[in-house]
Amino acid sequence: MAVKDFISWHLLALFFLPFCLCQDEYVEPPPSGPQNTDCSACCRGDFGMKLYQGPPGPPGPAGMPGNHGNNGNNGATGHDGAKGEKGDKGDLGPRGDRGHHGPKGEKGYPGIPPELQVAFMASMATHFSNQNSGIIFSSVETNVGNFFDVMTGRFGAPVNGVYFFTFTMMKHEDVEEVYVYLMHNGNTVFSLYSYESKGKSDTSGNSAVLKLAKGDEVWLRMGNGALHGDHQRFSTFAGFLLFETKLAP
Repeated sequence: MAVKDFISWHLLALFFLPFCLCQDEYVEPPPSGPQNTDCSACCRGDFGMKLYQGPPGPPGPAGMPGNHGNNGNNGATGHDGAKGEKGDKGDLGPRGDRGHHGPKGEKGYPGIPPELQVAFMASMATHFSNQNSGIIFSSVETNVGNFFDVMTGRFGAPVNGVYFFTFTMMKHEDVEEVYVYLMHNGNTVFSLYSYESKGKSDTSGNSAVLKLAKGDEVWLRMGNGALHGDHQRFSTFAGFLLFETKLAP
């Protein structure tokens, strides 16, 4: 506060000093002719002592905001940046809720009951030469349902239906010709015949589709000649049920 008073008094003194100096000087009468109206020669005082600059005044009030400028023009579309590197694999998310039960499916086809699962296959591992008798096979590879009798070589139909049978044979080299018959309840269905000179083998085969009633029997009967049999099983007899029928044949 003292500095402020000191500065104020010095400024006031400097203001009145020129007037005092001007009053003490002698004033000559104005010369004749045009007069100089410039009084700076007598009224201008000496330069005062330079003092310290005063503190800045308080800030003035904020001015009125200017008008909003116009929007600038849209810039050109930038180029696509380079493809970034593949990020790390994220953590496994939480397990989702269990979904709703789907609609009930259509009803499936009925399965095959055990009595309708019928198939067999027999083969001959040894020679057979018993003429005019049922052929006995030395090996049975397949016998689904056990409807093929290994001891007699006969197949018994478990249900009314349509069955498929097939037979292949090889003639023994000691005979020239062979006859074999497919039998159904004592009746001949078809015949097999093979001819070749002695010392040579020959093969033959045949197949049949039979409509059988439950309990009917099917087998092979040897006519004349002889059949070849060994570990290669050239002579075979097989059959299976195609489908069941409701009425007896």
